[in-house]
Amino acid sequence: MRKKKRQRRDKIAAYVLTFLAVIFAAFIIVRFLCAGYTVQGDSMLPTYESGEKRLVNRLIYKVKSPARYDIILFESEDETNKQYYVKRVVGLPGETVQVRDGNVYVDGRKAKSFGTEQILSPGLAADGVKLSKNQYFVMGDNYNNSEDSRSAVVGNVKKTQIIGKVGIKYWPFG
Repeated sequence: MRKKKRQRRDKIAAYVLTFLAVIFAAFIIVRFLCAGYTVQGDSMLPTYESGEKRLVNRLIYKVKSPARYDIILFESEDETNKQYYVKRVVGLPGETVQVRDGNVYVDGRKAKSFGTEQILSPGLAADGVKLSKNQYFVMGDNYNNSEDSRSAVVGNVKKTQIIGKVGIKYWPFG
């Protein structure tokens, strides 16, 4: 009888320890590797909708650099009024990005389009923007409703401003 009680108690203790280990691992992952972010605004339509909650991988860009067409979360350089943006990386360090004839060109070659419309305002990229070391040119997929690297408010994004790579949608489901 005592042996059965001890076995039952040991089994319950093992379940409790496993549960606590899973909770602790989830906490570590969310705290240090990922972050949750709610997409705000329509600048990434049709790819992301306003109000979607997505996980942001905060570790990936400590290991490697952002790649072309990655969707990133970054913060503005303005220390007094920090804002967070979700945009797509179009230009990489050392490249020249130009917007002309309603399209994006990187080093003279037409870039892949993620929007559904022609670009009406080239902004700062009308004459071409040469990116220096650790600078990225970012754009929203909703080209004509996006404050991005074409605007002086956002400008080129430095690697130090990048928080992480935007990924899996976890809310709303579906």
